[in-house]
Amino acid sequence: MTSEVVLMNRSAVAMAADSAVTISGTNYLKTYQSVDKLFPLVDGQPIGVMIYNNAELMSTPWETIISLYRDQNRGRSLDTLEAHARDFINFLSDNPELFPPDHQDTEFFKHVAVVLSIVADDFDYQLHQLKQSKAGRLREHVSAVFGYVVEELYGDLVGNLDGTSRGRLDVFPEGTEEQLMRRYGAEIDELIGSLIQSLKNEFPMLSVPSDIVQKLREIAVMSVTQDAFYEHYTGVVFAGFGRAEKFPSMRSYLTSTVVLGKLKNRMDRAQDMTADGGPVIAPFAQDRMIRTFLTGMDANLRMFLFGETLKLSSHLVTDVIGRAPGLNDQQRAQLLSDYSEGSLGTALRAFFQSIDQFQYAVHTAPILRAVSVLPKKELGETAASLIKLNSFQQKVMNSVETVGGPISLATISRNEGMVMGKEKAEL
Repeated sequence: MTSEVVLMNRSAVAMAADSAVTISGTNYLKTYQSVDKLFPLVDGQPIGVMIYNNAELMSTPWETIISLYRDQNRGRSLDTLEAHARDFINFLSDNPELFPPDHQDTEFFKHVAVVLSIVADDFDYQLHQLKQSKAGRLREHVSAVFGYVVEELYGDLVGNLDGTSRGRLDVFPEGTEEQLMRRYGAEIDELIGSLIQSLKNEFPMLSVPSDIVQKLREIAVMSVTQDAFYEHYTGVVFAGFGRAEKFPSMRSYLTSTVVLGKLKNRMDRAQDMTADGGPVIAPFAQDRMIRTFLTGMDANLRMFLFGETLKLSSHLVTDVIGRAPGLNDQQRAQLLSDYSEGSLGTALRAFFQSIDQFQYAVHTAPILRAVSVLPKKELGETAASLIKLNSFQQKVMNSVETVGGPISLATISRNEGMVMGKEKAEL
C-alpha cells in the first residue's frame, strides 16, 4: 500500500508520496521502501503525476509507462491540466505497441479469473457464517448460498447501494459487452466451468442452475464495462498548471486494464483552485491519520460513538416509556415506534451535526486558513509531514509497515515549474 497527498493553494501545489511497497503471496509477505511513485508528467511543464495501489499496468511498471509518455511528449504544452491528464489516459488506449492484442487477451482472462475468485471467496465466507449460525445442515443450503452470492455480485454491478443504477464507463461504447462475449465467450465458459467444478470437488451436492451460470457470464463482461473496480486497480493523480491556467488543478483517475484497445478508467476526483476558493488537501490510499489530523477525530471512533449513542438513547427512551404511568401496551408501542423512527433519529442527526460544526470551526478551519497562505516551500514541508504522520502510525501500531521509507516530494508553481526532492520518513 501507500500514502499520498496533494496540497494546493492559489500559488502552488505540493505532492508527496511514501516509498513503501508490499509484496505478498502464499506464506510470503515482504515490504520494500525504495519505490518511486511520484514523477514529472512532461519535461518542462509544471505538472506532476503520482500512482498508488497497483505498481503495474498489465505487467508493465507505471514508471516505464510514464517515462515512455514523457519521451513522446517532450515539451508539449496543453491549455489545462485536465487536457494533459486526458491525453495521458488516451495514450494508454489504442496503443498496440504498448499493449499488443494477444497481451490484452491474456490480461482479460486474468481479470475474469480475479472476479470469479471474488465469487469463490464470498461463497466460502457465507458458508462459514451459515455454519457459525447453526441454522440447519450445511449441505442442504450450499446451492442456495452460491446462487445468493452470484445474485449479490450481479446486483452490485448493475446498481449502487442507494438504489440508483450503476452507470457503464464512458470509455466503452454501446455493444462492448456483446463484443466481449463473441470474442471471449468460450474462454469465459471454461473459466466458469473450472470454478464450478473446483467447488463441486469440495461440495459434491452443489447444483448451479442455468440462470446462475448466465449471470456469471454477464458478470464476467460487466465487471469490465460497468463503473466498478473490484479487481486490482491503480490510482493515477495529476496536479499542477496547464498553459492557460493561473491557478492549479488536480485530477485523479482509477485505471485497471486495457480491453479491446480501451483502458478501463474513470475520473475519480477533480478539484480546481479559484480566486475565492479555499485550499485543497486531498489524501489518497492509506489516509487514516491525515484525515484524523484534518478533522480532529478518527473516523472509526466517530462511527463507534454514533452507534453507542444510538444504543444509549434507545435504551433511555425504552426505559422512560416503560415506566410512564397510565399507558396501555398499545400506547407504549406507538410511542416507541414514533421515537425510534422519527424524533430519536432527528435528535441524533442534529447532535452529530453540531459536533461536526464544532470540529470544523475549532480544528479544520484554522488548518485550511494556514494552508491557503503557505509559500511553496512550507506547503511542501506540510505535505511531507502529513505522510510522516501515516508512517509513524504504521510504525507504532502495525506489524507490517505498509507506509514508510523516504518521501518523494514535489512543489509546483508557474514561476519555477516542478521541483523534485526527497525527505526521510522519520518524524
